[in-house]
Amino acid sequence: MDCFGCCPKELQAEAEKVATNEAQNAVSNATRAAPNMQNTMGAGGGNSALSQALNAVGGMQGLMGMVQSLASGQTPSLPSTSNATDFKQKAAQALPAEVHMFSGCRDEQTSADVYDTSSFGLPADSGPGGAGGACTNSIMLALSENPNPTWIDLLNRMRTILKEKGFTQVPQLSSSKEISLDGNFQLAAASSSTKALLIGINYVGQKGELRGCHNDVLQMKDYILKNGYDPASMRVLMDDGSNMNPTRANILDSIKWLVKDAKSGDCLFMHYSGHGGSMKDDNGDEADGMDETMVPVDYTSTGQIRDDIIFQELVAPLPQGVKLTVIMDCCHSGTILDLPFSFTANDQNTQNYTSGMTLPMNGNFNWKKIFDIGMSMLKKYGMGGAMGGAQSGMSANV
Repeated sequence: MDCFGCCPKELQAEAEKVATNEAQNAVSNATRAAPNMQNTMGAGGGNSALSQALNAVGGMQGLMGMVQSLASGQTPSLPSTSNATDFKQKAAQALPAEVHMFSGCRDEQTSADVYDTSSFGLPADSGPGGAGGACTNSIMLALSENPNPTWIDLLNRMRTILKEKGFTQVPQLSSSKEISLDGNFQLAAASSSTKALLIGINYVGQKGELRGCHNDVLQMKDYILKNGYDPASMRVLMDDGSNMNPTRANILDSIKWLVKDAKSGDCLFMHYSGHGGSMKDDNGDEADGMDETMVPVDYTSTGQIRDDIIFQELVAPLPQGVKLTVIMDCCHSGTILDLPFSFTANDQNTQNYTSGMTLPMNGNFNWKKIFDIGMSMLKKYGMGGAMGGAQSGMSANV
């Protein structure tokens, strides 16, 4: 959706001040965590209560296992794309779930709020007309034309549609797995248990107000209902006075609701349409020195939601066998989930594509963030006891 940078500078400065005050430094967390880890893990790293706790928090056990050696103060060896085998093995251990994200543009790009989506030529039954996001409308049109595309076909068609409509933004696919781009895009298996979170923020009555985010959500809701998602396991956040208000607290609570009790075979879905931001990195874990953000409706008082927190709450807890599909229709969204495999559908990459190609390793994948989150979780266990940490939820800030 439209760029957060279009908002008045004083509002963005205010939001950055709030976010800076509430954000914690991950490196500091990791340093403080080491003694607690020693107390909890013991010299040999064995603790039955901790093992039970790790099993209770899904995908976290692999991530925490990666940082157990840090209890003795060792410095982790960060995987590199130069050693593809090590990179892929570590990625599978840290992120056991199957997570896929479509974003409407690269980190440095802004996305467009389309005031008349009729130019996209969507089918009449695809949802409400009027305003909408370019990313949402391009993927909806592509899927209406070909309901069972390959990953590369879907990306190429999205890119073509955006170019035909005069948009410069470039769609991107990121994943926790090295999937084949020739494989078929599938939202949910027929026998899957499903759960969905849809967030649309028009910032009604605020400076920088948008027009199309509610329509995006309604259109996406219609699509996923037609593709096997259970309406009883769906949560909608919109600033329309009828649905749950998309405040910072409600968004984070809803993300926790989405991943809670996820188990192998489950299919989860999340769609966000609203402002996206790019803020100065507050803990030194971003290659470009910037954190990508979601912008809640109350951002001026509560701050933006940094990508570190989104990763920790949405991606890291998921266990093996869970499938999560995310569509981010906002600015600066290319790596907002920070996944280890990524393909940007620009002209060069699509021209160089060859049959059988898999999703390339993401050379900027943030391994430091991975280790910091693992350390933060172990610190939580050390402070409250292994089982107490699991029961109170995996929500330590990074």
